[in-house]
Amino acid sequence: MFFSILNDKIIIVGDYMEEYKVSDYSIFNNAISTTSKFNESVKAVQDKVNTCKTKLGDESIFMGPICDACIKAATGVDGLLAVSMANFSTIADYLKSAAEAYMNGDSAAMTKVLTLDKEGKLKIVEGGENGTTSDGVAVVTIDQVQNCQNVQEYLDLVMPIYSFYAKKYGIKYPGVLALQPVHEHSAPTGIHAQSAVEDNNLGGLKYGDSIPNATPGSYPSDGTGGQYSHFNNITEYVEAACWNIAQGDYYHDAMAQNNMEDFATTMINTWVGHPDNYGPSVVDEYKKYGLDKYEL
Repeated sequence: MFFSILNDKIIIVGDYMEEYKVSDYSIFNNAISTTSKFNESVKAVQDKVNTCKTKLGDESIFMGPICDACIKAATGVDGLLAVSMANFSTIADYLKSAAEAYMNGDSAAMTKVLTLDKEGKLKIVEGGENGTTSDGVAVVTIDQVQNCQNVQEYLDLVMPIYSFYAKKYGIKYPGVLALQPVHEHSAPTGIHAQSAVEDNNLGGLKYGDSIPNATPGSYPSDGTGGQYSHFNNITEYVEAACWNIAQGDYYHDAMAQNNMEDFATTMINTWVGHPDNYGPSVVDEYKKYGLDKYEL
């Protein structure tokens, strides 16, 4: 089955042809039904694969390593089919959410987007129309950050967000803030801390009820006390981090600096107690990655 768009109509083509007006919400029901049927077909294949694995296992005493290799391969196929089934269920759930939003008469009410994680699994995450916030800023997820292959890819992904909120809160050197998670949480490829993975909190920002977007999150396991802020996505964290630097209680001295080096070392001293912990590295990386182009 495939479709094409002609004027104001969607033409569904397959075993049958039928015309739908764009405002006909049965299109959603049809799509949900199609994904459900596809899932049923995949499940039937998975059942056959499992039956085959069982039979191979029964014969393994006679076939030895040849059979073992086949069972291993079949197990891999089974895993891929399981992921496919889960993904199509997620697509059906997403379509249901979209249908409810559009049937209420406001396309902008659809505030969720689909993302693909490192394991190839689809997730429904909060976003805005076209995956943006109400400010028009792209919604970035922790999966997107972790999927970056290197620091440059990570910076290319998050710097437009840091730049936007840096302008909002008057921070001249947003690139310094973006480099903090590279050292605090080994972003992008080494992130594993609960506060980052589960709370979308790349900087270990502790919870306070005045912090934008924050709700109570996980608790530190290192004895530092307090509670981490939880955010729905990385974009929300970036705004909170910018707010915290510009309007929080700790970074007045950093905000008063008039060059990147002094801003970076003063801010890092407040973060971790001494600028030499990674201050020189941030200064070097700031220049290496050309982050001066984002300065206010």
